Amino acid sequence: AVVSTQSTGDTLIVPPNSVDIVTCIFVLSAVSPEKMTTVLRNIFQVLRPGGHLLFRDYGLYDHAMLRFKPGHKIQDQFYVRQDGTRAFYFSTEDTARIFKEAGFETVVNDYVTRETVNKKENLSVPRIFVQSQFRKPVL
Repeated sequence: AVVSTQSTGDTLIVPPNSVDIVTCIFVLSAVSPEKMTTVLRNIFQVLRPGGHLLFRDYGLYDHAMLRFKPGHKIQDQFYVRQDGTRAFYFSTEDTARIFKEAGFETVVNDYVTRETVNKKENLSVPRIFVQSQFRKPVL
């Protein structure tokens, strides 16, 4: 696998089966849904058998999803923000399916809910995230 950092332009070659843990935190939501399995298969290649992927991303019906105005929806569960960045909102079923297609075993796959409070604005909003742990099977 090849890891490229846009900020520096550096490219790093990661040997297959060489990584114990990968964190994927608010990353996959920015990827087009049709490319998610490819991204995960690339990660799968660099993980050692028994290696883990820790995942956290936006959950379906999160407050951020519900406040999008008309014209921001690219497709179901996939939106574009005003700054041009994109966000996909996952269900636990989506997450389990996508990771299984890439070869992973599910260890944990749940919703996490939080309340974000803005005391100055006297505003409280519910947040929903999907938090999961997946494993590359031991051969």
